[in-house]
Amino acid sequence: MNRGIYPILSGALAHERRMQVFANNMANVNTSGFKQDEQAFKTILPRYQAVIPMIGHSVGLGQQITARPFGASERAFVAPHTMKTTFEAGRIRLTGNPLDLAIQGRGFLEVQTPQGVRYTRNGMLSLDPQRRLVNSLGYPVMGTKGEIKIPAGKMEITPQGEVKVDDKAVGTIKIMDFPEGEMPVKSAEGLFASDKGTPMKNPQLQVGHVEDSNVNAIGEMVRMIEGMRSYESAQKLIQTLDRMAETAIQDIGRVV
Repeated sequence: MNRGIYPILSGALAHERRMQVFANNMANVNTSGFKQDEQAFKTILPRYQAVIPMIGHSVGLGQQITARPFGASERAFVAPHTMKTTFEAGRIRLTGNPLDLAIQGRGFLEVQTPQGVRYTRNGMLSLDPQRRLVNSLGYPVMGTKGEIKIPAGKMEITPQGEVKVDDKAVGTIKIMDFPEGEMPVKSAEGLFASDKGTPMKNPQLQVGHVEDSNVNAIGEMVRMIEGMRSYESAQKLIQTLDRMAETAIQDIGRVV
């Protein structure tokens, strides 16, 4: 088999991985608070091993002539490296629900999950049977003093995150911020995980609004089409090399 197929194959697999990321972004285009992902890749160069005869062991001239490194120096492979998340804010959409929140600018809501503390930009909140303020997954939204329980009465959430019932404060929603170079990483269920967060001093919330996904559906569709065409090009090149090898075996070596 032509060894030139392997770098092309690694490129085809890279395009396949990108297509999976594009598909996941498209599937979450209507998910509130979702942040777009982009797969990063790295170049892998083949190792070079010089053929040096060992002392006390003679190597024939033919072996020295036909010895080859593991790969040609100009040959390179590609492999997945890291997943990059774009934290640009999505569009703010009016819902009219007094429990819906959209964070203006930076910041994340903190929620308590069975796996520990997690963070989210999805501000679609509700009350559970215990009258705790919870997110769309049913996890308690944390306040500055722990879980926020809402007694019966007329509830109001201020733009600074203070929760009032009948004009009496019952808690303050905790908004966490992260350093620019240490943003949280995606965890299960669309949540984020990190231990680098600090409470924001002056958060700004839009009550009755939610933040939509920051995925541009049209742009993502264009990238998906480009990725599919690149994958098909790599596939055709592999088929061409395979036909060349078949021709070499069947025709060039034929005795006339």
